[in-house]
Amino acid sequence: MDYEKLIQFRDEGNHFTRKLGIQTVEIREGYAKVKLAVEKDHTNFLGSVHGGCLFSIADSVAGAAASSYGDYSTTVNASINYLVPALQVKELTGEARVIKHGKRISVFQVQIRNDEGKLLVQGEFTYYDMGKKIFQEEQ
Repeated sequence: MDYEKLIQFRDEGNHFTRKLGIQTVEIREGYAKVKLAVEKDHTNFLGSVHGGCLFSIADSVAGAAASSYGDYSTTVNASINYLVPALQVKELTGEARVIKHGKRISVFQVQIRNDEGKLLVQGEFTYYDMGKKIFQEEQ
């Protein structure tokens, strides 16, 4: 798997994450890392990064890790815990690691940290492998 090509494909083709500013930093088998430079538009009325934005980071990084196996995948289930408010942060980093990789179903642990490395969000995401290669030459 050409992970650099996969990063480019995901970042250019995912209009939603591009609109939010989520950038894929790394993908390797069963793992992914993304970053978001926090802007005022990401925050709620409290000045904290909106929970929906945090969920989008988590879902995006888990999806990137799921795609590391070479097939299109879709979210089946997600559970997320907002541990600490994302107040006064300049950058967020999301990481996903595979817990279990199966033929069709894979489960990933997700963590989002602030620019000081403090854990803000933890979740578990389940993905369904659609059985279709992302890059046709890898069939």
